[in-house]
This record gives sequence, structure tokens and C-alpha cells, in this order.
Amino acid sequence: MGHGLASRLSNRSLLSNSLAQIGLEDPLLTLDSAGQQVSTDQEAASRYDLAVRMTLGLQRGVLEQVDSVLEADPGFAVAHATKAALDFEQRDLRDCALHYHSALESLARGATAREQAYVRAVGQRIHGDRLAYRAYAEAYPEDPIGLALAIPTIAFSGAYDSPIDAWHRLDELEPLHRDHWWFTGLLAFARVEQGDFEGAAELADRSLREEPHGGTAAHARAHAYYELGEHAEGLRWLDGWLAQAGTRCLGRDHLAWHAVLHDLGLGDIKAVLERYDRDLSPWVLEGIRSLVDGASLLWRLDLMGIPDRAGDIAKLRAMAGRELTEPSTAFSAMHAALADAAAGDVAALTRLEQRCRGSAMPAMADFGAPLAAALAGFVRGEDAEVADTLLELFAASRATGASRAQCEVIEDTAIAALVRSGRVDDAIGVLTARLDRRPHAGDRTLLGRLGQTSSC
Repeated sequence: MGHGLASRLSNRSLLSNSLAQIGLEDPLLTLDSAGQQVSTDQEAASRYDLAVRMTLGLQRGVLEQVDSVLEADPGFAVAHATKAALDFEQRDLRDCALHYHSALESLARGATAREQAYVRAVGQRIHGDRLAYRAYAEAYPEDPIGLALAIPTIAFSGAYDSPIDAWHRLDELEPLHRDHWWFTGLLAFARVEQGDFEGAAELADRSLREEPHGGTAAHARAHAYYELGEHAEGLRWLDGWLAQAGTRCLGRDHLAWHAVLHDLGLGDIKAVLERYDRDLSPWVLEGIRSLVDGASLLWRLDLMGIPDRAGDIAKLRAMAGRELTEPSTAFSAMHAALADAAAGDVAALTRLEQRCRGSAMPAMADFGAPLAAALAGFVRGEDAEVADTLLELFAASRATGASRAQCEVIEDTAIAALVRSGRVDDAIGVLTARLDRRPHAGDRTLLGRLGQTSSC
């Protein structure tokens, strides 16, 4: 325990003793595990600490744990606000509204300035201000849950228009949080996106040694294995983690998608289809997760000439919800466009283009709209017209918040357009550059096939 926290705990004890001596009750101020004052008793604070730890580790059962906190103290404003924030991320808008209003009502019994700011930030986010969590995390960088909500991960949409700004912010906060497993896991993910794959692997391993169940660190480790081209080792590690420490991870579905990428990297199509049927089909996944992981995989398979599961796209789109037709972020718009392309639905792509073009969000207008238009052209067979556009969009795709691995599907589409338009040598150049970055059996097989076509 740091000296600052120890001092605060000592002062807290002195305050309680002094109040008791003069016959006054404790004013319901307790320190949480981050050393912050919370307006509740020790029992509720301890339960809330566990809820925060589960959230930071991407563990299932967080909502139930927050319910346990509120059973101990129904007037705990921060707990109500956290439940509202988590409900919002999981699209449970009714429960979200109920808990947000309970949080506002609970503030009336007294709250610290930080607690008031936290409830206010949750409310602003619910009402459409995507940057609200960023402002809160800037003002109160010691709060782990605030930082977790602000940084884009598989758990939270984040509060940064540019993911690069989020990674820079983590670098700035490293002196404050470097000894915490949850922060090290976040930093590992940032290192992946910054291109430091070996550094990411080291940070993720360090985080997992302290907290083996940490979902963010496991996610970063999966990315590092893929970007380093260590497909066999990465698949062994990921399957082992999912079967043991990761059994209660909220990100299991997405990590199964990462396992499929390793299957593709090894050229094992049979394993890809088996894992898809078990973990990623629309009969297994629902909502945004199905849209993101299922649609991108179905489109990859279609590009590879493997249409075995193409019939699933109709069910996937039917259950994708509003993010398919009214995406709230450029990340969602990208995957909605892939789903529409996989369905061969040019009309839907045209509507999506128009919607993105009218958005006030730069990434929606500058990336989402032209991507929908380019994919519509690809579906129509206008390969010569869209090939270079798709390559340009791939280069700009990181602005969506999508990872390197997720954005590769756009490059895959560009390669297909180059091949179909007769520019085989250009497609070979793109594939060769990608293989120079990391080994990949699937890419190697395609390169060999294109090499034979080029020499004919």
C-alpha cells in the first residue's frame, strides 16, 4: 500500500474516532481500493471494489455484482451510475435509464465532487456525448472505472475520436498506474496498435501473471501473437486460456474470432468452419458482437471463395439491431458495410453511404461513407474503379478505432478487386508486403496461386 493511501486511511480512522467521541455518526465516506472517497459504507464499498475489478478484467457477472452493491446500499450514487454505464454499453436502455435516475436522486443525500462529476459524465454519455468519459478521466485520472470507460476496448466504445489520442493518454498515465495489472493490460493493447508487438506481448504477460483472468491483457496477447505471425503458438495459448482462466471472460466471443484468425493463418479452413459454427454463427452470437465478428468472417470467407456459410448473413443482419442501419460510430459503420456487402445488398450500402455522409462525426463522413460506396461498387463488379479506393481506405481505416487485424479485411477486398480487374502484379505486391510483416499460410497460398497466374 502506497504511503499516500496509508495516510488517507489513517486520517479516515481518526475522523471516525473523533465523530464517535462527540456522538456523531460517520458521514458515510469510505475509501475505495483506488484511495478515492465514496459516499457509502464499508460493506458496499468492498462489494463495489469487486465489481470494478470484475469490470477491469472483463469478467461475466458484473451486473449481478453491482446489484449486490445496491442491495447493501440502495442509495449509492456511483454504483447506480456504473450500472447505468454498463447497461448502456450492453444496449439495455430501460435499465440504464432507471439506474441513471436513481444515481441522480442518490446525489441528494450528499456526494463528493468526483462522484457528482462521474454521475454527470455517465448522463452526458447516455444522452449522446461520446467525449464525456474522456473529460471525466482527464479530471480524475486516478479512477480506474472512469479510465476504462474512456479507452476503446472490446468492452467499451471509448471516448476518443482518434484512438491514437487514447494511446497517448495511457502513456501519460503510466507513472500513475504502472504497477496495476489492469492498466498494464490496457497499455499492452495500446502497444499493439502502436506497432510495438513485442512490447505488447511483454506487458500482456506481466499483467496476466498478476491477474490470469484479465480479459484486456488476454486480448492484447492474442493480437501480439497474430501480428508477430506466431499462429501455431498463439492458437495453443489462446485455446488454453479460453478453456481455463478465460471461462468467465466477457470477450470470449471476440477471442474465438482471434482463434479463427490463427486458423486462417495456418491455412486450416476445416478448423475455421468448425469454430465459426461453434462460436461465431448468428445462431450463437447476438447483436453487435455478431455484426462485428460474424459479418467480417463471412465476408473474408466469401472473398476466399468459401461460400459454405453465406446463407447465415440474412439471419445475422436480421438480429444485428440498429447498428446495422443506423450505426453510432465509424467502427459500427465499417462492419455494417461488410454485412451489407456479404449480403450483396447494394441498396443497403447506398443508404448506409448517405447516412454516414450526413454524420457530424468526421470518421463516419470521411471513412464510413466512401467505404460503403466502394463496397457497393465491388458488389456490382466495378473492380477497376474501386481497387485503389479500397487500398486508400485501408490505409485510413485505423481512424475507426478498429484494430489492425480487423482492418485487414478491407485490404483483402482490395486484393480481390485488383485480381478481378486484371492487376495481378499489384495484388502480388500488396500480399508480399503483408507477408514481409508477418507469416500467414493463407496469404502464402494465395500468393503462390497468383504467381502462377501472373507467369502464364
